[in-house]
Amino acid sequence: MTAGDGDRCPERPDPRRPVRGSGPGARAGGPDLAGLGNYKATLSQATTQSTLIRTLVFTAGSLFFQFLFGFALALLFNLRFPLRRFARSLVIVPWLLPLFIVGTMFRYLFQLEGGAVNQILLDLHLISHPAGFLLSPNAAFVSLLITNIWLGIPFFTLLLYSALQDVPVELKEAAMLDGANAWQRLTRVTLPIIRPVIEVVFVLGFVFTVKVFEIVIALTQGGPAKSTQLLATWAYNLTFQQFEYGYGAAVNMVLLVLALLAAPLYTWLNRASLRREG
Repeated sequence: MTAGDGDRCPERPDPRRPVRGSGPGARAGGPDLAGLGNYKATLSQATTQSTLIRTLVFTAGSLFFQFLFGFALALLFNLRFPLRRFARSLVIVPWLLPLFIVGTMFRYLFQLEGGAVNQILLDLHLISHPAGFLLSPNAAFVSLLITNIWLGIPFFTLLLYSALQDVPVELKEAAMLDGANAWQRLTRVTLPIIRPVIEVVFVLGFVFTVKVFEIVIALTQGGPAKSTQLLATWAYNLTFQQFEYGYGAAVNMVLLVLALLAAPLYTWLNRASLRREG
């Protein structure tokens, strides 16, 4: 995962060479402070800009499908059927696995030769020859997205299932007596009651997803052609492979700001929930 010459950040002056500062706080014979220079140089780079957009798209896509599948499973587990408890315990399994192990596992599933996904598609005659899921930029990004969705479904399922347990049975029975069908009971009774939990789950899911690192390294290492490079992995690349410590720190700070944006939102949602209950 090495960068080409066109992707490297601009060369900076050698820090060992004394550069006299012109500001009032500059020390004689000492180097000038970079100030916002690292941020300007890094954020003006095409790779960083595309990585930032890709990270936001990856986060939005992950949260949407994690909520979709997680809520569907939560509604399923809210029903009574045989082996319901055993099925709930199986859903937790992806959440218990180390992230690096998950990335490695999906790398073998999606690999070109002998991959389980290719074998299943070939057996079903959906494809005529093995597909390079991790070799094409678009397919690699979708493969990474699928991996992260699978990993985050248990988080949404458990929290939404817990929220469904707090919906009063009397309200659902009253809605049934009023002639409401299943969809109306879901949209007009259940969802308004569990909305505060849904909001908090999305905020926490954003924090978990925006800093995804291990599964990218294990699955694609940011390739091919940087198509799966996210902010966390790009900061790692700049710092430990290109040895651009200042630029790597700048990207990490951008990632930190994105994660910290969730803190005031989380607090505001909690206060709004308390006001509604009061």
